[in-house]
Amino acid sequence: MIVDTDLLRMGADFSQSAGAIIQRGADQFASSSLPSGVFGDFEAARGFHTALCRAHESQLAAMQKHRSRFEALATDANSAARIFVEQDNVSSSALDVTVRDLC
Repeated sequence: MIVDTDLLRMGADFSQSAGAIIQRGADQFASSSLPSGVFGDFEAARGFHTALCRAHESQLAAMQKHRSRFEALATDANSAARIFVEQDNVSSSALDVTVRDLC
């Protein structure tokens, strides 16, 4: 099996970058809000404002969850690359010993 550890690390870098972009967007999104009464001061307007605030909170939570998933993906890809390199080194050493023993 051939594993390109450089590509794994590159994918991890892309995932980390995506997570950082999402975090910046989430920070900016979190700092925005609709002022109370923007749609008027009657029951339907207050209900609409409440619904939008809930949707805003839900979207922010989704963005934070996506960031978390991208960071986890980056961590996993880096770990996989490290494990493959370590295993290749162990296997290479074992082959070197076996070849020396055969000669």
